[in-house]
Amino acid sequence: MRNDEIVEKIIETNRDVKWIRTEIAGIKENEKELERRITAIGMQNPPLRAGGVSERQVSAGIGAGAGSIAAVILRLFGG
Repeated sequence: MRNDEIVEKIIETNRDVKWIRTEIAGIKENEKELERRITAIGMQNPPLRAGGVSERQVSAGIGAGAGSIAAVILRLFGG
């Protein structure tokens, strides 16, 4: 590999890392917003059973996490 090709790869990798960091920060912000919304809903409608996390909260968390991860993977592999 020539020096200019190596430099080009380094620059491309640096851009990719910056993009990944930005996407992860966005995902974390979305998670915080979802947690705020879940908390607000929970305060409006307290669970009938004492303590614990409701199945809806768990499902919402899993769905949000899976969707976020899928979006990042698709973006990384050109989807």
